[in-house]
Amino acid sequence: MNDIPTHKEHGLFADDTALWTASNTMTYLSSRLQQSVDAFESWCNSWKLKLQPTKTEMIHFTIHPRKKYKHPVEVKADNTIIKPLDHTRYLGAIIDKQLNWRRHLDHIETRIAPRIGLLRYLSKTAYEPKNRTMINIFKTTARSIIIYGYPVLLTADQNVWNRIQIIQNKALRAALGLPIYTSVDYIHKISNIPKIKDYATTLLKQSIKTAIEKNDIASKKNLQHI
Repeated sequence: MNDIPTHKEHGLFADDTALWTASNTMTYLSSRLQQSVDAFESWCNSWKLKLQPTKTEMIHFTIHPRKKYKHPVEVKADNTIIKPLDHTRYLGAIIDKQLNWRRHLDHIETRIAPRIGLLRYLSKTAYEPKNRTMINIFKTTARSIIIYGYPVLLTADQNVWNRIQIIQNKALRAALGLPIYTSVDYIHKISNIPKIKDYATTLLKQSIKTAIEKNDIASKKNLQHI
């Protein structure tokens, strides 16, 4: 990927690639981004890889997300015009142009709903269910989904984490067979489960520590900027 112009950024994970850049004018923004796409397309061709325009999406972040631009940013990929969307998905995280994370949280709630139902069923039907067992099931079936994408979400405002906390509260009540009016503090006290943002912060610190131990300078730098 050395052919990508130096004033652009890029990220790679398996066969998923993200390109991004910034500018204070729409014309220059389109130009800079097009240069990146062209360079990436050239790199793909040199390695006998095929760019998929139908799977290529673009999102435009701006301080005025509701503004309608006369000449919105657009680029071409394999002679196909790519126009900005209101939201896109990258590595499982749904990112919207306003960065309010509503669509991502809606997605989490949809995915977690049947698992909460399963936790509730197990807590009611299991013969003398033990809290420790149910908490372990909660960790593997529910919390792993709730916490997904936490490094990015830690940059979001507290309202986002309040909603994520509500999701965890529901899952814990279901796992422990507790009524919906059980207080949040009591739930976390008897389960010995930290509040979800505290848990995310702990995971971030552990990741930074691991990056330092492995001398992974890039990961350390990115994680410490969160």
